[in-house]
Amino acid sequence: MKPESEKYNEVLNLLRKSKPVLDSTDDIEREVIKRISKVNSSGLRLSGVLDFLFSWVYIGWVRRTLIAASAALVLIFIYQQAIILKRIDAISRQTVVTDKENLFTHSDEIAKLLMVYRNSGKRFPSKTITISESQMNELLESVKELQIKYKDLENLIEGDPELKKLVHKKLIENNNNNLNL
Repeated sequence: MKPESEKYNEVLNLLRKSKPVLDSTDDIEREVIKRISKVNSSGLRLSGVLDFLFSWVYIGWVRRTLIAASAALVLIFIYQQAIILKRIDAISRQTVVTDKENLFTHSDEIAKLLMVYRNSGKRFPSKTITISESQMNELLESVKELQIKYKDLENLIEGDPELKKLVHKKLIENNNNNLNL
């Protein structure tokens, strides 16, 4: 008796040498052509469109470049936001006086200033000072009184030419003394 491995090898050689017998080659040919035409004539499919649009995802250097560009844009955005917030903070700390004269002529303006003071977080440019609303009212009233007295003094000086010359002379002397220091 032959060993099993020899029998196995003989069967394999016999199968390798024998070719299959095709009874209906025309039927097989028609079936292959029909399947090929079916795949080509299926039209636009969603998967085909998505493959066309996003085929760049499979290219490594394009994907890495786009990731680096998006990271750079995010960093630029964060930097710009930080600058904007710093500038807004600096602007909120500034005191803006639009008119020297008649700053506090109406009680409505005092109320507006109090509202701005409350909304500003009670911050001042040089230091952080916390004052009460009554102290703020008192300060605004005293500034208003000083402006009225200054305006009256200014009118008095303008009305008297000798007093005007004397004040002018004293101002010049004070400026010269300040320069000599």
